[in-house]
Amino acid sequence: LLLKTLTMTPNKTPFLTAALAAVVVVLSPDSANATITQAVAFDEKVDQAAAIVLGKCVRSESKWDPSGRFILTYSTFKVEAKYGFNKSTVATFVSDLIKGLLLTLVIGGALLTAVLWIYQELRSTFWLWAWLLFAGFSLFFFMFGTKLILPLFNKLTPVPDGELRTEVERYCASQGYSLGKLFVMDGSKRSTKANAFFTGLGKSKTIVLFDTLLEKLSTKEVVAVLAHEIGHYKRKHTLSMFLLSNLQTFVLFALLGWLLGVEELSTALGASESSFHLSALAFFLLFSPVSMLLGLLNNGISRRNEYQADDFARETYDEGGAFLREALKKISTDALANLSPHPLYVAVNYTHPPIRERLRNLV
Repeated sequence: LLLKTLTMTPNKTPFLTAALAAVVVVLSPDSANATITQAVAFDEKVDQAAAIVLGKCVRSESKWDPSGRFILTYSTFKVEAKYGFNKSTVATFVSDLIKGLLLTLVIGGALLTAVLWIYQELRSTFWLWAWLLFAGFSLFFFMFGTKLILPLFNKLTPVPDGELRTEVERYCASQGYSLGKLFVMDGSKRSTKANAFFTGLGKSKTIVLFDTLLEKLSTKEVVAVLAHEIGHYKRKHTLSMFLLSNLQTFVLFALLGWLLGVEELSTALGASESSFHLSALAFFLLFSPVSMLLGLLNNGISRRNEYQADDFARETYDEGGAFLREALKKISTDALANLSPHPLYVAVNYTHPPIRERLRNLV
């Protein structure tokens, strides 16, 4: 259930994905790697947060050891280090792993216990209450994940007074955007890669800039990136994708609740009588093709949103898109981004358009 919820959630907020990823490790460690990699490998915002909770950089090269309990260090200390990305020390890596395990036990244990209790007590309406639990959980982490989870792993510092903050405040005032919280995160503690992300709604909305972003970009380029993030908020991408995610999980739980009553799902897997666990397993085996199609839809919507956010930045701050283009060039060059991935590969895996397409759109 949680595996599918993780892969289905469009425009995942970093901390919801990180929390769900932690739960996945408890419930299905042997198959978690493929699912987490699918969910995060092509979305740097999710990648960083999931990496924090899981105690490493989760990349497409990630592997689980034979016990299914711990992630091998090969990707972090070999692949990432080979290309100059990794800055994580062994001490930081181990510390993250321990903290991630504790979060896994707390969050995963609580959710799993709640789901099983709801099923045992409410059977016929189980699906509705379980969905409400997940919707509330996702909303809570979407609103407060930055405040509650991220400080366990990274230091967040308000952007100090100076040229950058003055320029940011000027731009936000021009757009009627209440700045809320603006932090710099010590992303260089683990990686050289630059990034920024937006999370939250209303008074909880927060923008986080990696310190590596500030090191590599000029003030104008940083504000252009921030304008892109604000574009997601102004174009209501954040809210619409959150609602779409919950609509999809509502349908998912409704179908699950209906099919849990079909005894043949359990007997097809060798049980002599109906079983919640086997019926749920059979359901998600059957649901996998639908989940893949939903993934294509969600990825397509997400890529469209990225174009619109780029357009917003160009129109409201960056006349002609020069600053955002330069920022994207620097970030993608530094991260050794694939300039020409196959269109089918993009359709299946990319939540952001390839860098060449984004640059072309900004011309």
